[in-house]
Amino acid sequence: MTVFIVDDDADHLAALADLVEVGGHSVRAFERAQDAVEAAAATPPDAILTDLRMPGMDGMDLLAAIATQARDIPVIMLTGHGDVAQAVRAIQAGAEDFLEKPYDAAHLLSVLARALRARATRAEVARLQKELSLKSGAILGESPAITALNERLSALAPLDVDVILTGETGTGKELAARALHAASKRAQGPYVALNCAALPEALFELEVFGHAAAAFPGAQEKPGKLEAANGGSLVLDEVESMPLPLQGKLLRALQERQVERIGENHLRPLDIRILTTSKTDLRAACAEGRFRADLFYRLAGAEVALPPLRNLGPDIALIFAHYVSLAARRYGRDAPEITIGLRRDLMRRDWPGNVRELKSMAERFALGLGVGPAADLPKGETLPERMADYEAREITAALDRYGQSVERAAQALGVPRRTLADKMARYGIKG
Repeated sequence: MTVFIVDDDADHLAALADLVEVGGHSVRAFERAQDAVEAAAATPPDAILTDLRMPGMDGMDLLAAIATQARDIPVIMLTGHGDVAQAVRAIQAGAEDFLEKPYDAAHLLSVLARALRARATRAEVARLQKELSLKSGAILGESPAITALNERLSALAPLDVDVILTGETGTGKELAARALHAASKRAQGPYVALNCAALPEALFELEVFGHAAAAFPGAQEKPGKLEAANGGSLVLDEVESMPLPLQGKLLRALQERQVERIGENHLRPLDIRILTTSKTDLRAACAEGRFRADLFYRLAGAEVALPPLRNLGPDIALIFAHYVSLAARRYGRDAPEITIGLRRDLMRRDWPGNVRELKSMAERFALGLGVGPAADLPKGETLPERMADYEAREITAALDRYGQSVERAAQALGVPRRTLADKMARYGIKG
């Protein structure tokens, strides 16, 4: 990392440059702020440490000049005693942080490291958001599970085949369905969602098949959901909730790709693609008699399983940062820093609500309300009990990340394979 240091005091400048170099960074030192601004325009640094009060261009002027370059360069102000009010104004003007002289060397390096981490997080979120804008509807993340999911969706999108999307609540089934539609030849056609869990059985035929004028007293002609999706995609959301009698009625229309409105005696052709979402394994539901096998095979031109959030490893922090950034922008606030400790906390949680739960937490965090305690973090009364619970969770998470490979999990955790196997046996973890 390259750090620019600006101070008109040559002795202090040299001492600070030595300190930052010892901290592992490359340093360029400037006695004049104008020289630093010109150098930043040619080769942007990763951060700038600058004195506040200097002759000519001072720290505030430097901050304003860097801002005009439209680059994300964190600026940390160094202030003398009595300049705190001015430093606060610098923070309001966009400075990353400030330190009052005399400062503790370790604290300065800590503040610098925090600023560099925050910048790296912003850069990563911006890069992923740019990727999302280029890949219509792509799922955010770079883990093997998300990479495989995006490749699967990209391969299926241009094929006019019906797809079943299966995953826990909040894993992004709706987003995946929209991605399939947006990247298909039907993208300019309608995208119609039918919430199977919320549709009363008495209204099913009216809502799905539509009805003709005078089909019942006061009725006016109205197309159903199937017709509304003509030329586009129909999403059967939470299809596992559909009662068996209704499944049979829907099956006939999907098999024949024709619909007969209530009160009519002729069929209307359908040109639709069916995208189905389910929280449960429909194959298992068929075996248990809770879902019609013939309807399942009609819907299952292809199947896609969406991974739970807890299996996405470092992607969890990236997705969290993405939603924090969006929320902060919406509420007109600066996005708070996502610390290393918070990242670890996010990866340790079980996330029963998956991305939906993460998004809600990110919005609270952006508003300064914190993330709150997690019921699924280590439990136990004594320290050994809590340590054992934590260790078991870390081992389970590592095995999930590496496809239950004990060898790879041991390498990632930094322990011998035999040690990991012993711990797995002790905690009853199967790999």
